[in-house]
Amino acid sequence: MKTKDPDVREESSHRWTLALIVTVISIAGIGVMAAFVIICSVDKDKAAQLVMSAVLPLLAAWVGTVLAYYYSSESLEAATRSVKDLMTVEEKLKSIPVGSVMIKVGDMLYFTYSDTLNIMEILNKLEVSKKGDRLPFLGDGKQPMFIFHQSALDNALVKSSTSPGTDINKITLLDLFTKVPALKELGEKTFGVVNKDATLAIAQAEMRRIENCQDVFVTETGRKDSAVVGWITNNIIEQNSKV
Repeated sequence: MKTKDPDVREESSHRWTLALIVTVISIAGIGVMAAFVIICSVDKDKAAQLVMSAVLPLLAAWVGTVLAYYYSSESLEAATRSVKDLMTVEEKLKSIPVGSVMIKVGDMLYFTYSDTLNIMEILNKLEVSKKGDRLPFLGDGKQPMFIFHQSALDNALVKSSTSPGTDINKITLLDLFTKVPALKELGEKTFGVVNKDATLAIAQAEMRRIENCQDVFVTETGRKDSAVVGWITNNIIEQNSKV
């Protein structure tokens, strides 16, 4: 059985504590009043019988009400969890708008595309940012152009620096595209695009449609010539696929 999340456990604990406190105080109060009536009565035997006949049903009703409330709430929570557990991954992804989980463009580390970008400077910025190992390149209008994983750039950089006299610190993006033509094709063909009103299910379908795709950009219109507003990775989809 799945463990409740911390908020649910805390709420349940508070409810049970409150029910216990109210029950104990009520029983103690009724007991004190019953004892007071018996002590103050002239005919203590008759008073005891009257008190018992009145108090016992009252206690039973009170305890029954508290227990019914507590266990009915527990049953409702259990039923709700069961329904959530029955929800399929696809149904869950259909219920999540990309805008609620995407990496917003303002939080992205991205580079405005230029052939003259220095590769070592790009990799250094990525390392300093601590924002993963993917490098999006956007156009002047923030339209998506390329997406590279650090490993792809590292491999291309090694291949480009084998020539005698090559200074690795001066290699540009154009140098990589020239010496490793497959890199450019990899960067421009392994990402998808969806519009800002899409769900994670649509983003997942777009990712599956494209070979080796692990990234989907969210744009205003869902077209590649439109400005990026966010970014969905395969990790985001995986995290939100848990039911």
